[in-house]
Amino acid sequence: MIIDVVGSGSLGLLYGGKLQDAGNEIRFWTRTAEQANKLSIEGFKVIEQEKTIQITPDHTQAKPITELNRVWKHSPGDWLLLMVKQTAIHDVIREIGSLKTQVLNIACFQNGVGHLEHVQTNMPHSNVYSVITTEGAKRQQDGVIRAGIGETWLGKSADVRISSLTPMDSNEPVRLQGLLQQAGFGCTVSNEIDKLIYRKLLINAVINPLTAIWRIPNGELITKEERIVFMRQLYDEALAVYRASGILLDVDVWEQILSVCRSTASNTSSMLSDVLHGQETEVQSINGQIVSMACRCGLSAPTHEVLLHLIEGMQPEGVS
Repeated sequence: MIIDVVGSGSLGLLYGGKLQDAGNEIRFWTRTAEQANKLSIEGFKVIEQEKTIQITPDHTQAKPITELNRVWKHSPGDWLLLMVKQTAIHDVIREIGSLKTQVLNIACFQNGVGHLEHVQTNMPHSNVYSVITTEGAKRQQDGVIRAGIGETWLGKSADVRISSLTPMDSNEPVRLQGLLQQAGFGCTVSNEIDKLIYRKLLINAVINPLTAIWRIPNGELITKEERIVFMRQLYDEALAVYRASGILLDVDVWEQILSVCRSTASNTSSMLSDVLHGQETEVQSINGQIVSMACRCGLSAPTHEVLLHLIEGMQPEGVS
């Protein structure tokens, strides 16, 4: 199997490294030529509790995303795993635009909502799947640490299922599930991926912006009563928007949020990391989406809207 991994961040290296160790051919596609050269020259490690996987330079295939079209036309892959942040999705889709008439199997690992429809609209013949994961990964200089073993769910959102020009092949997600399981990931194909998407959106919308504002790791959110009260306000506000939108969650997400804070206590959220590095955050696709959903229902989400503007205002000039 040839698997193309777009993005060489923590999740890209974790999944790509373990899939390669399981015997698959992995091709990494990076934002810049410098990133690709570094991987090709140095290789990388995947560090787990029980073992360390070393992907040596002579077994590392890495090229900048600008070369994907050319390579794909004479050597197409079986799966394209999009592991960049949602803020980079538009750039990636623009780079691979000449493949839009082909049938690709695309798995999207992004936080938030809105990106699936963009990918499907611009790649109309492709099968676009959503992947929700609770895997923990920390990028370091020579590779990635698997910081927490989680679960991975794979499925096709109702929105993209309707808009695809290609009939869905139910065997394809099962094939990817098998590959991920062989690589050591707990993976399930779900027919209710939309519930999982909106569950994760709610968790991210409560945890990520507050860690970014207060500049604290996840676990410190629940060490002060004042912080928990603010978290609960965000949660209740979003839940009212969900109910008005007809989005029903079948579990107590509040308890899950507290559990995530405990299980990832030392983790720096992706939004906090972006703020600290002066990069564009995913706040528009997370809290911004809850604000948009509220508007469509004739409601307001003032707490989410304040956080949206605060974090967008923290981004350096020229980053939007």
